[in-house]
Amino acid sequence: MLALLSALSACLAGAVGYSIMVVLPVVVFIGVPLELLRPPGEMAVAHTLAQGAILAGAAVSVLAWLGYRLAPASYRVGRLFPGARELADRVWVYESPALQAYAMPSPTGGVVILTRAALNLPKAELDWLLAHERSHLRRGDASANLWWWTQHLILRLALRVALVIHTLLRPVPVLGLVSRLYYNVAFLGLRLALWLFKALDRHLGRLMEYRADSDAARATTAVAGCYLLSRLPAGLEPSWGLFSTHPPTYRRIRRLERMI
Repeated sequence: MLALLSALSACLAGAVGYSIMVVLPVVVFIGVPLELLRPPGEMAVAHTLAQGAILAGAAVSVLAWLGYRLAPASYRVGRLFPGARELADRVWVYESPALQAYAMPSPTGGVVILTRAALNLPKAELDWLLAHERSHLRRGDASANLWWWTQHLILRLALRVALVIHTLLRPVPVLGLVSRLYYNVAFLGLRLALWLFKALDRHLGRLMEYRADSDAARATTAVAGCYLLSRLPAGLEPSWGLFSTHPPTYRRIRRLERMI
């Protein structure tokens, strides 16, 4: 249920941003002028353009998610973690002094990526870490996170398009002012969407982390989890800005201590 709510939250935030960044400008800057020129009795141009923009955004979102979800693990690991190698079945390692781990879904069930520093952990703590990340894969948390990546990618692309249009039309009288207004609207839409991303996923992301901690404690021991988390100044996963939704480490330790 948490994974489904996370995916729906991502789509909601993305839809709000996309509507402001794409659908609204299409209607205001293209649909309305064409509406004034159309002969009486013809289908409303603005309405048709709005529908087309919405359907196009939904189609691109689904295709992008499928691209992420169905991409072989080796391809995505190579793109995100250059130089990583497969250490064991569905376990990859990449060179980094930081203690981090990441769960990545794939058509074959998903993989866990560890840093070299994680491999130096005591066996009990490493087992807890692997169980934690595998819980994200089994529960669907990692797949739900792909919707956040997908929506973020689409909105960033929409902002780039707005910037290109503004750059090209800026020297043109009148059109330059319109293009600047368009770019400002798109930028505000992105800011609002990012705020919604953080507001909506902050709570859900933390609940998923607490659940993965509990699953790992049941699969191994809660003591191992406490020892591992006590080594961390921050979350286990890479700090990738928007998607860093881990709870404070001391709260995670307190929850695990209740299971001892």
